[in-house]
Amino acid sequence: MKVVADLAPEVTREDPRPPLARPGAACLFEMRTKAGYQANLRVEASTLATADEARQLYRGTRRATGMTPAGVVPGVGEEAEAFTKRSSPGFKYAEYMVHARTGNLVVKVWLAVGGDSYVANSALAEKSLTILRATQAAVPTA
Repeated sequence: MKVVADLAPEVTREDPRPPLARPGAACLFEMRTKAGYQANLRVEASTLATADEARQLYRGTRRATGMTPAGVVPGVGEEAEAFTKRSSPGFKYAEYMVHARTGNLVVKVWLAVGGDSYVANSALAEKSLTILRATQAAVPTA
């Protein structure tokens, strides 16, 4: 959590439920910013039986995300891309998601932070990619 400490220093709840309908591990961290706004971080790692199954999961995430594509992310997998979303549920809420596939491993990191103004996508991207790389390094692939 050190990576996002400057955005949301207080974790209010952790939910370690695994990804729905697929093998893997995940955790959702619900947080509060210093100003009292909602922030969330979800990290998922799914190790599928084959690279083809992982490719299908990766592509399915792209179709189902509901976020705006932000482009390919080089250097973090055989396939990797990012998505963004901004909304105003009574405050400014900026979301950033990056997911990557390497072999049979698919990792997804979603970071969302609320505030008086939108957190820059570049700040969310930097933190999300740091978490993605650390997760990839910790999970073996086939």
